[in-house]
Amino acid sequence: MKRSLTGRISWKYSGPLFFSGVNTFAGVAFQFGTIYKLGVGVRSDLYFASIMVPLVIFNLAFGGLNNVLIPMFVEAKAKNDGTETAVLWNSLLGTLGGGTLLLAILYYPTVRLFPLLFHKLAWIDVGQVGRVVVVYSIYQIFFSAGAAKNCYLFAQERPVSAQMSAFWGWLLSLVMLARLHSGANLSDIAMCMVGGTALALVFPNLEKAAFRYRKGLFWQNMTALRNRTLPIIGGAAVSKIEPLFDGVLASLCREGSLTVYYLFSRVMLNVLSVTFAGYMQPAQKALAEMGTSGGWGRLRRGTRHVAIRSTLVSLGLLAAGCACAVGLYAVGIHAIRPYIQAFADDWLVFLLLIGYLVGMVVCIAYSNSLYIIREERLFMWASLAAFPAGLLCKLLGAYFYNLRGLALGTSIYWLLYGGAVMFAFSWRLRRGTQVRSRTAYEALPPGVGVESTD
Repeated sequence: MKRSLTGRISWKYSGPLFFSGVNTFAGVAFQFGTIYKLGVGVRSDLYFASIMVPLVIFNLAFGGLNNVLIPMFVEAKAKNDGTETAVLWNSLLGTLGGGTLLLAILYYPTVRLFPLLFHKLAWIDVGQVGRVVVVYSIYQIFFSAGAAKNCYLFAQERPVSAQMSAFWGWLLSLVMLARLHSGANLSDIAMCMVGGTALALVFPNLEKAAFRYRKGLFWQNMTALRNRTLPIIGGAAVSKIEPLFDGVLASLCREGSLTVYYLFSRVMLNVLSVTFAGYMQPAQKALAEMGTSGGWGRLRRGTRHVAIRSTLVSLGLLAAGCACAVGLYAVGIHAIRPYIQAFADDWLVFLLLIGYLVGMVVCIAYSNSLYIIREERLFMWASLAAFPAGLLCKLLGAYFYNLRGLALGTSIYWLLYGGAVMFAFSWRLRRGTQVRSRTAYEALPPGVGVESTD
């Protein structure tokens, strides 16, 4: 008896889901360790403000790799000529080289603009800001290259192997962070992340067959990556700049607000990363195969199942994490008390950001399916359509209700964003089915009917 897509995914991806959860826990531990070293206040605000610009820039440049590389690896593997290894090494070379060039070009403008963006923090040692920008940018370069490598492993149906390299990387980062005597030099925090991502990048989890390089395909692969990611960059730009936009608004509130907002939003992103790396990204391979074979009806049902299941898993993980934190506090674990007490006054901000998590899950599930059917431009237009309403919600919320209003506006924005992408995907499939049906009907001899297609 044939099993459903959701049934197969439930068991097949339980291992990656577990290991991605472990990695997410390590990432959250690193965030709290950073707060422990810096405290909640001026210095933590300065550090998180310093990483905002490189975070946005590198997410814009390389954030689309996770969306397009898996389908590219699947398409290359289907040719059965070994070109998927060329895509792997060319994407690694392009990411490392392009990221280094990007850092060289944007360093001075970034440091110069910092006092204008975060004028309440500008008087605090801007020299430290420059060092953080350099080190955190190196972390982003290694992280992007590691993402390309992991996409190859996902396409080879080895998601656990990809998660293991990330685990050892996080472990090294945590050890380095624990050995820091103080947070006087802010760039030391980012250096801990550089060490972990470097280890994850060189972790020996590629099979011997992957160490083959086919010459002559570099520019062809780079052109394909450029053509497939540019519409995604254009569409995602409005959401990629969101952390910087929110950080500037949060920095205008009371001292420590930027730290509070950054940490809560990162918790939401870390929860999402569990379902993305452990479930949604591996499932993308199955969805890509459906789209490649023209099974749009199955692709529509599979996307809906992925979105629903990912939402439920994310909310369940979030609830479990909150229950665990409250339980540790209740039984008197002293190590966690300072953290909970530091954020106790802002618990409503955390709850208001839950809509942000749900909207992101829906948006990612449906946007990935749009990429599969090569409708990156449609994703771009859906994103641009949702942005003005979201921007208005953020500005009005921050103006009238400060940090809580900013959180509510962010949630409303992402719920609108996810709904717009869902509508665009459904509309495209309906339109594509109608066009195929009409073309098939016109190709038939006179007097012969045609049944509805998938």
